[in-house]
Amino acid sequence: MEQPEGFKIPGQEHKNVRLKRAIYGLKQAALAWWRALDKSLAALGCTRLLSDSGLFVNKTKTIVIIVYVDDVLFLGADKSAISSLKKRFMKLWECRDLGDTQEFLRMRIVKSNGQIILDQMDYLQKVLRAF
Repeated sequence: MEQPEGFKIPGQEHKNVRLKRAIYGLKQAALAWWRALDKSLAALGCTRLLSDSGLFVNKTKTIVIIVYVDDVLFLGADKSAISSLKKRFMKLWECRDLGDTQEFLRMRIVKSNGQIILDQMDYLQKVLRAF
């Protein structure tokens, strides 16, 4: 486990964080959060895929929503439809819109000449430096 961003102490970056005690009921809280998220996305017209529980689809507006832990990514061709859905989502959940995605799950996302390029160069270089 790495030190979280913003909490690294200069000269002690090599140290790790150790969990001394888990919060009671944490597993149940996560499940309750997930059920509330599923219910709120359904209210926004999104359907969870059976093949991957972290993927939701809004078929009427052709928008794909990827949920991983506490990160949510909205994808689609119609920017105004995505913006509208994100605004409705943000009224239900306390969150921030970070703009166009540049990185997700350690994948760098580059948009160039109508193409979307995904790579993991930053992560690969970090792994190579570590070993």
